[in-house]
Amino acid sequence: MTGLKRLLVILISVSVMAFLQMIILPNVEFLIALPNLLLVIVMASGFLYGKAYGLFVGAFTGLLIDVLGTGTPGFNTLILMWIGFGDGFLSEKMESEIIPVLYLILFVNEILYHLYLFGLGFLVGNRFSLLPYLTDVLIPEILLTLLVFLPIYGLLLFVSKRWDLKINKGEVRVV
Repeated sequence: MTGLKRLLVILISVSVMAFLQMIILPNVEFLIALPNLLLVIVMASGFLYGKAYGLFVGAFTGLLIDVLGTGTPGFNTLILMWIGFGDGFLSEKMESEIIPVLYLILFVNEILYHLYLFGLGFLVGNRFSLLPYLTDVLIPEILLTLLVFLPIYGLLLFVSKRWDLKINKGEVRVV
């Protein structure tokens, strides 16, 4: 039953964040960039629940982004799978509640995600200029993503603990 609860938490989280990121937030006029809420969910699920869940959530989230047509098919699926798996791997090596380390990992995830998309976009023929991309897209998105990270991660951590799921190096035990 705990696996089903965990899957339910992940699916609801991904659905809510996808709705916010793709439908609600683009219509907010005062935002200069959009936080990458789905990357936060991939990172949090990998870090809280381990490699397998990180890989699954990354693949599911990336496929959702690719299907909704925000880029070349497969780009987001591949990078988010690897990010989720990598964060799950890191969760085995460190605690899931050290906030500065989590912020650093999220920062690195954002950089890797954008470098990957920028590099592959360049390879398939979209000519980008690096400096405008950094100032107009990357830096504002990183700042907003780091700003919304703590409430989202804290909520997932609270729900996991509230449902008596022990988070321990990717394993689940009913306490």
